Amino acid sequence: MACRMFVTVSICLVYVVLAFGEAESPLEKAEVLMTDGKFYESLFALEPLLTTDEKSVDQEEALWLANALCRTWVNSNDFYERWQREKQAKNKPEFKHSDGFMWWDKVITLNQWGARIVYEHFNARAEYAYGFLERLVTLYPDSSWRPAAEYYLIEDGNNERESVVKSLNAYYAYINKYAKSGLTEIYMAYLHIAHVNDNLWQALKSPKGKFYDWFTSGDPETDKADAAEHKREALKYYAKFIVSISEYDYHGGFSNQYRVVVKRFEDLKQDKEWNNWFIILD
Repeated sequence: MACRMFVTVSICLVYVVLAFGEAESPLEKAEVLMTDGKFYESLFALEPLLTTDEKSVDQEEALWLANALCRTWVNSNDFYERWQREKQAKNKPEFKHSDGFMWWDKVITLNQWGARIVYEHFNARAEYAYGFLERLVTLYPDSSWRPAAEYYLIEDGNNERESVVKSLNAYYAYINKYAKSGLTEIYMAYLHIAHVNDNLWQALKSPKGKFYDWFTSGDPETDKADAAEHKREALKYYAKFIVSISEYDYHGGFSNQYRVVVKRFEDLKQDKEWNNWFIILD
């Protein structure tokens, strides 16, 4: 009887495999969930590939996908809605702090997998700091995703001249390295370089400027000359962005931004200031 039952179950299992194929891989499960807009569930479906020490093509792809999913989920309303439900349900003392989500088991787990979710003090929010990309380029230095990943791993400089210039030089180096790649990230680097130079022009062009003391070299004449150079660089890279991205080219996702950049380009030529600061965190 037991033998017949075993045979029957075995036949059923064979039938299921033949009829429906092998069980979904973590990547397949994640893609199905992602297609349904379930980014949280999709991210956690990658657990087997994110926690194993065994390197594979699937793990490399999982790290790239985990990066996109984690960045999307952490910046979504779903993240904060889930966090608020957890906060109310468990009512732990540490949850009462503005960075309480750092003690949330979901965040702790993702950081154990290498996500690097941190507390961003300026906006009192969670921020994904591209830990999965760091793992990707470390474990797979020859990955086809490395050129794009390197862009996101550049640290932005803020609040002081040395920090901002160091970061700006890293973006210039990135462009020089991948100028012929056709990557969307090249256009993003053009725009970031333009924004930073635009900000430095505004900060340094007059000792009466709001953030002059933060970025001054100590010599007003040197600062004036530097400001003029930063303006030229900003116009140059705004122009590079404008001629690289058509207003009607949706491939890079810049359709709305294009018109904003054109407007800023024209305003800067007329020495008009603006209130968008990319180099200030206070």
